Amino acid sequence: MVYIDKVHYSTDAHGCEVISKMKYTEILSQDATTECTKQAMIEYINKGNSVKTKYKNSWGNWQSGEDVRVVDNAYLRTDANNTKKDNLGNLPRY
Repeated sequence: MVYIDKVHYSTDAHGCEVISKMKYTEILSQDATTECTKQAMIEYINKGNSVKTKYKNSWGNWQSGEDVRVVDNAYLRTDANNTKKDNLGNLPRY
């Protein structure tokens, strides 16, 4: 299991804001320090690996969030719809 807790956005060729990279960790209770591109994470998920978001709760403890899934081999989403746009909830930006 991999947990994403930070995302970095860039502007694509159409002027839309998209996720370009993210930070993740395999340990729920630690801040993510490993960085990868969105495409690398898509490939990781497509190989059958599980990925979730994580966030700090009101007590400051890490808590597992939603499952991350791939839409059209180009977008990362936590909700169940197939909208062609990135959506990883309200993860902090870096």
